[in-house]
Amino acid sequence: MRPFRAFLLAVLLSACAQPERAPDAPAPLPVAALPPLPASFESIPACPTCGSVALILRKDGGFLLRERVGRSDFSDFGRWSLLADGTISLQGEREKRRYAPRADGSLDALEGGGGDLMPKGAIEPIRGPFRLTGLYDGATFKDCRTGLAWPVDDSQAGGGLKREYLKTEAGMEGKPALVAIDARFDEEGTAREEVHIQRIPTILAGTACPASQVN
Repeated sequence: MRPFRAFLLAVLLSACAQPERAPDAPAPLPVAALPPLPASFESIPACPTCGSVALILRKDGGFLLRERVGRSDFSDFGRWSLLADGTISLQGEREKRRYAPRADGSLDALEGGGGDLMPKGAIEPIRGPFRLTGLYDGATFKDCRTGLAWPVDDSQAGGGLKREYLKTEAGMEGKPALVAIDARFDEEGTAREEVHIQRIPTILAGTACPASQVN
């Protein structure tokens, strides 16, 4: 074989051996800043019977969420945080969710169910009830997940919790007790927001928050 033909053949074989280059992945959409808080969002169901999500981000770092599936409502309360990449993470009693704020004011769903959320002009109350675990000292409830605290209302359920608390060792020693409650918040957004217990609370064995929920 002549030298030139041998060289040309080697070049062609080398070109064929090169791996095919994968197409470039589309660039991610830029993450925008959060709107002024509190801010309200909701999903747009894809069909009349599809589930929907409503979300309120509070100034104090808490979030309120309501998810509707069919005729059932599920509420969640927890802590939201701004991550280093500009996305927001929601940590509540239910599943973890993560969103990316966009320039049009929407939240792009990156993790968790419910899909993308669109901004709402008005703050729609989300009343719960929310399942909360926290420390109770006979007057005040401090949520473990967010570190936020509220006075407990003087309703029948609230009074019952106080009576049961005073019977415990922690209550007799004047120490907070770990409790689990189903409650809602009244007077949302005011300085006198209270926890209104809606079901019989449970006093747990402990005087400190679980390590996995400490704020």
